Amino acid sequence: MEDVRKEQFRRNVGEIYPRLHRAMRAYLAGSSVDAEDLVQEAFLKAYKNLDSFEGDSGFYTWVYAIARNLAIDEFRKRKYEKMRVSTPSDELSIESSVSDDERDREEILLLRKAVAMLPELLRSVVVMKLIDGLTYPEIAEVTGLNEETVKNRMFRARKELAILMKRMGVHQP
Repeated sequence: MEDVRKEQFRRNVGEIYPRLHRAMRAYLAGSSVDAEDLVQEAFLKAYKNLDSFEGDSGFYTWVYAIARNLAIDEFRKRKYEKMRVSTPSDELSIESSVSDDERDREEILLLRKAVAMLPELLRSVVVMKLIDGLTYPEIAEVTGLNEETVKNRMFRARKELAILMKRMGVHQP
């Protein structure tokens, strides 16, 4: 039985690795190196605790919860209340003749910064829903919250993001 689980684990890692890395990169406000470390640590922890995976939730949801908890532990250890934003200053420079693509990229960077400024309770829901594409029931399972609380936090996060983006000079229609 253990060999079957290990084989399933190996198969699942290849399928979910890119998705989990993308989600953790968004969670960490774009830090690819930190996301890489976090995802590797999450998979290592998942492998070591493979016998505790009961299959009630999906494998991805289980590993995502591990990765998210590791990220929270790291933030606490560093005593950061806000995620740091790793944006090269040259990417934020605004020239007089900025193309639409550059404006879009600028808005994406500002959105990333705004997400990083959200309180952890709201930020995690935004990342899981908008970046990683988890459903409300999946987010509820990962966070241990009920579905209505998740929806409420998403609503509050969207309101807060709109305020933050407006302060940054991004006006939405």
